[in-house]
Amino acid sequence: MVRRLLCAFAIIVAVSQLLTLMPAPAQALNYSFALQKELVDIHIKKDGSIDIDYEFQFVNYGDLDGVDIGVPNRHYDLNSAKATVFIDGASYAPSQIRKSPKLQYGVAVEFGSSIRNRIENAGGTAFTLKFHINNPHMVYLNELKEGTVGIKFRPTWFSPSYQRGDTGQLLQRIFFPPGFANISQAVWLQDHPWDSIQRDNASGLVVAAWDRSNVSPSSQGGGSFDVGAGFPSKYVDKYFKHDFWEALEDFFASLGDFLCLIWPCLVVALLVALLLVYGFVKARRRARDYFEPELSVPGAGPRRDLTAVEAAIVLERPLEMVATMILFGLQKKGMVRADYTQTPIRLYPTGKAGEHYYEISYLKAIDSEGYMVTKALTDLMVELVEKTTEKLKGFDFDATQNYYERICRKAWEEVKAAGTPELFSSGLERNNEWMMLEPRYTVWMPTIYHGLPGHYHDHRVGAGGSGPSPRQMAQNYVSQVKASSSNLVSSMKALGTSVTSITHPPPAPTYSGGGGHFGGGGGGCACACACACACAGGGR
Repeated sequence: MVRRLLCAFAIIVAVSQLLTLMPAPAQALNYSFALQKELVDIHIKKDGSIDIDYEFQFVNYGDLDGVDIGVPNRHYDLNSAKATVFIDGASYAPSQIRKSPKLQYGVAVEFGSSIRNRIENAGGTAFTLKFHINNPHMVYLNELKEGTVGIKFRPTWFSPSYQRGDTGQLLQRIFFPPGFANISQAVWLQDHPWDSIQRDNASGLVVAAWDRSNVSPSSQGGGSFDVGAGFPSKYVDKYFKHDFWEALEDFFASLGDFLCLIWPCLVVALLVALLLVYGFVKARRRARDYFEPELSVPGAGPRRDLTAVEAAIVLERPLEMVATMILFGLQKKGMVRADYTQTPIRLYPTGKAGEHYYEISYLKAIDSEGYMVTKALTDLMVELVEKTTEKLKGFDFDATQNYYERICRKAWEEVKAAGTPELFSSGLERNNEWMMLEPRYTVWMPTIYHGLPGHYHDHRVGAGGSGPSPRQMAQNYVSQVKASSSNLVSSMKALGTSVTSITHPPPAPTYSGGGGHFGGGGGGCACACACACACAGGGR
């Protein structure tokens, strides 16, 4: 009985605390305004924070007791917030600047009677709001290009229920950190290149600009007008990495006082933390989860006529290994020569035409200097995934996977069973493309010749003993696979992420925040830094 009373008391306390946190009912207001211009300057600071300066040019047609402005994350410094309202050339201070009651991460600029009396006019009154705030914890590590960091930013927007029509102009500018001067090292947010980048004479800083007209608030809130910039990490003193621990920290911070009030929340916290762990691990695997079979028919049997390269797609082998398999096939057929001493690898087509569609596309992706074009390689991989998916329609996906896993095992067993260096050499050359389906290829290959008698390990094969020994053959295959898998293009790690985003995109997120991919200089890099962005918006 006592225990039940204590439980009931805890619930009453929790509910009362929740009620105190809820905003008091307000008199219904008729918000109606147009946004002629939204201008925002973002200055990246040495300490990993950003200064945000907004200028909004409104025309107000109804009630307006304040403006809610979204900020990037929970680390924003409310004490740094400043705002000024300009009406007919005169400036006015807001009555209050406080945490927004409407946005998860946002600041409310509240208007007093002196401002409201001047702008609440059914005929439409123009006014300008200038707002400044500093937001720490904004520069994040770019995991896909060593030595670089970046930011991603989504400009705040207003609810289409309140805003009349589109925003006339949206101008965004990102000022790079002090000391950064080499524009060729700057990278933009993938699919969101800047309109211009140059040195700003007034500040001496490099500045990138995006200028758009007739911007839909809904599209803005959906991320269509996100911007971002990346640069070498040496230009900031502090940057961050989005990992499990940071996600856990954000989680506990968002719960805040609730965890301190009632112990059952601890159980909820544990469950959500486990979900976060699962989500984090799943996100790390997405770069390899590029293949999603359609219309698999259990019991229909496997598709038996796939090439080794297509089988690698079915088995979802890393795309850098798939690209290496294509290269090895072209080399074996005498269609291309490769210089593995170069970084990236340099390729020299011999003029022979490719046999399979992916071989033809691969040869076309080599530029005049002998280097693989990243965008063309990505397009090739997308085409390969899509065509393999099409080939599997009407067949049993699981049975097909098992079929080619058996072929891979038999290929390894045949080479291991070779009793002479000559049989070993011919078997390895014949079966290597199927052996490459094994995920532990680079682990198993260096010792595959151990099945031969010891005196054969260094026995050279070929006419007059001019060829490589079994030991050398195994070592050569491993070194070439490692070189190709890491150095075919400048950022092989980005290949899986880029292809997956097209062939098997993740579901739309149901939370604020997120990450960004940066690309620039002709697709010079991709950035996986999970940069916090100003996703808060949709207020008055």
